[in-house]
Amino acid sequence: MGEIITPGLCRPTRGISRYAADMINAVLMLAMALQSAGDDGFSRLREDWARNLHEKRVDASVAEYAADAEFIEQDGQRVKGTAALKQLYEMITKTFDSDLTFTSVRVEVSGDLAYDSGTYQETLVTRSSRARQKMRGSYLTVYRRAKGGTWLIVQQVWTGAPVKDAASK
Repeated sequence: MGEIITPGLCRPTRGISRYAADMINAVLMLAMALQSAGDDGFSRLREDWARNLHEKRVDASVAEYAADAEFIEQDGQRVKGTAALKQLYEMITKTFDSDLTFTSVRVEVSGDLAYDSGTYQETLVTRSSRARQKMRGSYLTVYRRAKGGTWLIVQQVWTGAPVKDAASK
């Protein structure tokens, strides 16, 4: 009683059959694999968001937001509603090519609200000049579960700054 079971260490005992011990080990190994793979239930949402931006699918990007969503820009300005978000995405996708990677640090769900907080790295290429800029920062995305169970973004904020390369230090 009170013993910590680690994968591969659960052995058959008088109270646990060989089959039960094997099943416990399999479940624990699966849980560890999912955790190490970053599968927090919101990884697909992050990946879809980044892919839609990268592939310049403006309508698909906007469809990930609730009608009353707000995107809070680095200067504190708020872009409110899907019409304004669509204008923002159109401007961004016409100006830049983006290669974006998220690293989620924390995901919490409470009822019909959830948040995903983490870091990101992005390479932005200005389409007109082909100038490249690496960015790094943090993000916070708040989701609300809509009717039918779909999670939609209701608030999103980013912080970040250009990454200085070793040559400029």
